[in-house]
This record gives sequence, C-alpha cells and structure tokens, in this order.
Amino acid sequence: MISRTAAPQLAPRPRRLAAAGFALVAALSLSACQISSPVTTDMNYDPADGVSVDAGDIAVRDLLVVSEGGGAAGVVSGLVVNNATEPADVTLTIDSGGQAVALNPTVTVAPGQALRLDGQSPEGSGEAVQVPSVEVNPGSTLTIVVQTSLGEAGSGLAPVLLPDGPYGDLVATTADSAT
Repeated sequence: MISRTAAPQLAPRPRRLAAAGFALVAALSLSACQISSPVTTDMNYDPADGVSVDAGDIAVRDLLVVSEGGGAAGVVSGLVVNNATEPADVTLTIDSGGQAVALNPTVTVAPGQALRLDGQSPEGSGEAVQVPSVEVNPGSTLTIVVQTSLGEAGSGLAPVLLPDGPYGDLVATTADSAT
C-alpha cells in the first residue's frame, strides 16, 4: 500500500497579501518612533550633577559647588580642559550680594591637559578652589563666571550640593580663602 503525505497548503493569496501589508505597516509604524524620540546621546546635555561652561578654548565640565550653605565655605568641583595651544590661567568668580568675588586659587592648565578644580588628581591632592561663603542653601544655584588669561569668558548656573555621597570628601579647609 502506498501512502501519500499531503502537500502543505499555502494560504490563499488574499491572506498572504494581507499579512505582508500588516508587516509593512508595523515596520513603518515602529520606525516612526525614531522620528518622535531622537537619540539622547545626539543631544547636547549635561549627563552629570554639574553644568558645562565654555570660555573659548577652555571647557569646564561638571561644574558645581559642595557646601552646607547658609554662609558656610564651599569647594568647587569640576574639570577644566585646555583645548588651546598655549597654557591658560583660569579664574572663577561668583556674585556675592551684588559684588564679584574671585575664588582662590587661580588654576593654570597646560595646553591639551585637564585639571580638577577640587584639587584631587591621580598624582596626589592639590589645592581645591574654594568659595569663602556660600549664602544659598543646597539645592539652589550660584552663577559662576569662568575667565581665562586667553581673553575668553563664560558663565553658568552651578548647583550647590551637600557634602554627601560622592562629594562627602570635598570639605572646605577655611572660610576665608578669598583675597
């Protein structure tokens, strides 16, 4: 006895066309998500706690102030990058009661190099840039102006954060570090 297996039946033509049409509509609909939701990494934004400030070829990233607020001293945290071909002196200034206060120390950054403002580095601890008196409370912002010896300036609203968590070791050494 010879038995034959039935050949697989293909779905009728209208059914296949409907399935293909549905797949095409689904693919187009899903690809439209990219149009209404751009890739976040293609956007200009500050991914850290601090803000970015550009002053010509000098770039300051993750700029913030660590302090208890209410008149207590503070430490400036951030990274200064010198993209120029010559060394640059960088001075930070805050507005304290309508008067500009230069923060100490002024930092010098070699061309093509970076320097942390909190004084910490792989080579050891340097001198941190300090705010003599932070009048605003943590959670508020301070306007910090970045002035370079190359003649460029920029400013940003830097957040004031408590010396807690990753900033717990950033403590001002003196309340009178301004000149």
